[in-house]
Amino acid sequence: MLTLQEQVVHKVSNLSEDNLRFLLEIIDRFMQADGVQKEEPVVSKRIGIAKGQKLYDDSYDFDEMNPEIAKMFGVVECSFY
Repeated sequence: MLTLQEQVVHKVSNLSEDNLRFLLEIIDRFMQADGVQKEEPVVSKRIGIAKGQKLYDDSYDFDEMNPEIAKMFGVVECSFY
């Protein structure tokens, strides 16, 4: 039976250079995580429609005002459809 290191080497020996580069980045991140104290995750407050709530009518056309919005941002000619 192969040792654990030999098994890993065997698995990665046929990977493309791009895949090896990606794997190396993952390994580097993993190794740094042990020595570096992790930052607290940023908890964002949800803005907008909460899950499960429907605050608009089925017939509402979200794209109705697109030409006017495009004009506000300097689009001269606008064809969304």
